[in-house]
Amino acid sequence: MKSFNYFVLVSSLLVFNLAAFANENASVDYDGFGQKVDALRKSKHIPGLSIAVVDDAQLMWSAGYGFADNNNEIPVTANTPFWIASVTKTFVGLAYLHLAKDGIVNLDELAAKTPEFTGLCDWLAGTTIPFSKGMDCNEPITIRHVLHHQINKPVGTTFMYNPIMYSRLSRHLEHGVGEGVRQVEGRHNYLAQAIDKYILQPADMTRSLASMWDRSKPLVYFDLADGFKVDERGNKDRNRRPERHIAGGAGVVSTVLDLAKYDIAISNGKIASGDIGKALLQPATFNDGSQAPYGFGWYFQCYNGEKLMWHSGWDPDNGYSAIHLRLPERNMALIMLANGEELWWDNPLDKAQIESSEFVQLFFNHFNLTKGDACGSALNNKG
Repeated sequence: MKSFNYFVLVSSLLVFNLAAFANENASVDYDGFGQKVDALRKSKHIPGLSIAVVDDAQLMWSAGYGFADNNNEIPVTANTPFWIASVTKTFVGLAYLHLAKDGIVNLDELAAKTPEFTGLCDWLAGTTIPFSKGMDCNEPITIRHVLHHQINKPVGTTFMYNPIMYSRLSRHLEHGVGEGVRQVEGRHNYLAQAIDKYILQPADMTRSLASMWDRSKPLVYFDLADGFKVDERGNKDRNRRPERHIAGGAGVVSTVLDLAKYDIAISNGKIASGDIGKALLQPATFNDGSQAPYGFGWYFQCYNGEKLMWHSGWDPDNGYSAIHLRLPERNMALIMLANGEELWWDNPLDKAQIESSEFVQLFFNHFNLTKGDACGSALNNKG
């Protein structure tokens, strides 16, 4: 009789907990959030947009709005592949951490050992391109400095977003452990293969390409949403497709569903465990030990008491934009992909300010976020 009563008690508690979980998630108004997102999308003339929300390391909701093609015949879904532009940098940073752990690369190697690095650096330093501010190519720039965007003078003391030099990383790998810098293009290069091995395969990201030279997933390439240039009246012109190889700064194609898998695999340690996870989930430091707003492909900031970890993507030439925002203390994430530029906001080159994104503010406000107490004093980008 005691055993029967114990069984009834345990069963009752299980049913109660499941009901509480269901009620808690039923109270989250994802449909209302989606309606707001779609309204903002239309106001910004974004042709197509997909979105996913992860909570407690679980995919909670996803949706697609608008169209993936020029003729408005192919609706965007959560399974539509997009060029994710600079969100690729998060994959590159994690791949490099794995390569370093396996003894394949040395993060403190001088970047100048890579052929043509110094030439490009000297060229960039002599231009008025904003990324060149304060560059001195005679300083001891390491691969770690490149990964952390700390190559502008004095090296290791300042943060300046520099996607041009980040895009040399595929050449660094090809020179050191691949088939030579001349083989970085026209093939699924060593960097792409590393992203496959360490990230896409273990995270089961079957609708993602580490480069568009991957011939094993032809439907992903075929289904890629067209990118567009859209004027203020909503008139759109289809852009050319991006370069097929991965350089380092961009190159990955994915869906919001696959990026949700990626996010969850980071949270549960499947692709970022032990020392790799520790290095990935905290900001890099400057030479004096203070925290930087960026590290291994991710921005870090504190906003209204909430620790944020994020990267955006913006490719005006090919017509794509993206946001991957993580709230690591909550195991929560917002992922958005678009075939127009308008997810982008004018983030400063030397700061992390994702709160300036209208889509992110909509997310914060709808779900009543950024009222926690998860930040240390070192991450003090406050809104």
